[in-house]
Amino acid sequence: MMAEYYNNMSACSVPLLSWEFYAEYLAALDTFKDDLGVLKKLTKNWNFSRNYHEEFIDKQSVIVITNPNLKIVYASKNIEKLNGYTPKEVIGNSPKMFQGRDTCSKTSAKVRTAIDNEAPFEISILNYRKDDTPYYCLIKGFPVHDKRGKLVNYIAFEKAA
Repeated sequence: MMAEYYNNMSACSVPLLSWEFYAEYLAALDTFKDDLGVLKKLTKNWNFSRNYHEEFIDKQSVIVITNPNLKIVYASKNIEKLNGYTPKEVIGNSPKMFQGRDTCSKTSAKVRTAIDNEAPFEISILNYRKDDTPYYCLIKGFPVHDKRGKLVNYIAFEKAA
């Protein structure tokens, strides 16, 4: 009788352990919520077709946005997990703050050329965390134009490689 009752229910029963995973997922989404709100405001006048939601939520990339002069104007909260810096610590600085003694100058020059040409790039570069430990960072960078075609920002999606 009980089996028939449970088979007719519209909800499925789940083991108690699954609630723990669900709670972790909700906690992660909650941290994304604040960043997504800020990103929505920053990107409302952009002519940018890349899906930053997918990069940010599904791929869990760090998002760094600079102005045309390459000063960081926004960094997602998950940057701290990547390199130890909080968003407040990086805003106003150049992304070069993550480079160090063993960062390849040829790789840096390739990034510079792409930026000068307002071209997208994807590159792996040796960066340094706040505690000065090195890590390879995969960066997908894109110039961002407004709806009139004026360069307004650069956006980078970053992950540890």
